[in-house]
Amino acid sequence: MYTFRLPQDFLIGTAHSAFQSEGAWDRDGKSMSMMDHYARQFAGKPFPAPPMAAKKAKARLITTDLPNDGCFFYDNYEAYIEDMVKTGQNTFRLSLSWPRIIPTGYGEVNPKGIEYYNKVIDLLIAKGIEPLVDLNHWDLPQCLQDEDGGFRSKKFPEWFEAFAKVCFEAFGDRVKFWSTFNESSVMINTGYCVGRFPPFEASWEGSRLAAHNLMIAHFRAVRLFRQMGLEGKIGAVHAISPVYPADPMDADIGAANRQNQFKFDWYMQPMAEGKYPEELIEACPEIKAAMPENYQEDLDKWFTPMDFVGLNYYYTKRSDYQPDNVLKGRFAEDFYSQPGAKYNPYPAGLMDAVTYVWERYKLPIYITENGIGMEDTHDEEQDCNDDDRITCLREHLRMIVRAIRVGIPVLGYYYWDDADCYEILTGNSHRFGLTWVDHETGRRRWKKSRYYFQKICQTMTVD
Repeated sequence: MYTFRLPQDFLIGTAHSAFQSEGAWDRDGKSMSMMDHYARQFAGKPFPAPPMAAKKAKARLITTDLPNDGCFFYDNYEAYIEDMVKTGQNTFRLSLSWPRIIPTGYGEVNPKGIEYYNKVIDLLIAKGIEPLVDLNHWDLPQCLQDEDGGFRSKKFPEWFEAFAKVCFEAFGDRVKFWSTFNESSVMINTGYCVGRFPPFEASWEGSRLAAHNLMIAHFRAVRLFRQMGLEGKIGAVHAISPVYPADPMDADIGAANRQNQFKFDWYMQPMAEGKYPEELIEACPEIKAAMPENYQEDLDKWFTPMDFVGLNYYYTKRSDYQPDNVLKGRFAEDFYSQPGAKYNPYPAGLMDAVTYVWERYKLPIYITENGIGMEDTHDEEQDCNDDDRITCLREHLRMIVRAIRVGIPVLGYYYWDDADCYEILTGNSHRFGLTWVDHETGRRRWKKSRYYFQKICQTMTVD
């Protein structure tokens, strides 16, 4: 009665991104990404732009670790994939490095980049592992940022569509699951509005323009996918962190709703319905004033529905009413805190997240990221004896089984991440992986959690 069994056709595996895991950042024709650039420019320095929504936020330093090697996946992908086979996983989520495939951002294609991803994709498929491929996981070519403001450029949708076309032509005969963008809200809200993520800009006008260009780029890529007659499905991956009211009162409920709309629905709603959350626009004059000209006409022209949504879930938030804030709300104390964790896991929030998305948008769901980043203890035995990660896996996967039982179509789960890799802004200070990695030598070792995950993958049952 209480067996937590996953469906036999459920996709279960691990994930990583090109920038964070591959390494080889300047080899075989690859150019510098925006993440490469800012990691070097601001290493060890305070965030260069003040946060717009948190004037009194504690000053933080960017890591001094450089993203040169990731987890050495570029040179060791065969060994990593063999570990996936031993684990029993049937899928793997990866991203394609735009600056590795088109080093100048648009124009000439780098054959070594195509060759590399062909080898990875072919080996995954040969081993019975279904690839889910992200076209963009944050690593915009820095040359595009330098040339015309990157995501803020009116040329961005055209650039991205051209990149997508190269990828569809090169890999679309084998890849059956595609995502356009990973965590748009993190890239745009945090990078162009709050100023605490590359490119460290803080502007309502710039952030809404960047968000809108990303949205049109998404539509153009999805439309191209349909026009090319490719088999398979295409969607997008969104970060979701449910925001609850600090107190059950109307003002706090409204604050939580606005935070949810800004963090999630601003990107999810137009991709699913072709319109931004008008309630939020009307409630926040600063946002309304910053909206691009003729934004709804653009959405009407380009809107193309997607096939599924990927959800990256790590934690929840609480919010209370703050009349002086643009969103008229601020984050309050979290529900739960895991000592030493980068985020504050709350497994029940995953159930809330998938319930909301299914009831609101009626799209099939994949949990494309979920995990826990524990502070690096600099003790290999301690880092590998990771019972807290096992607890995190167990409780979140149980929530997925419960969601499936009540009719929510959660079709897959990807643990983040396959191996300890480079984390944006915090470098190697927290370990997320199921495989421990020596960041100096690339030596690998399965953690206790990977053996646990192996049992789940092989039995499709959670204890």
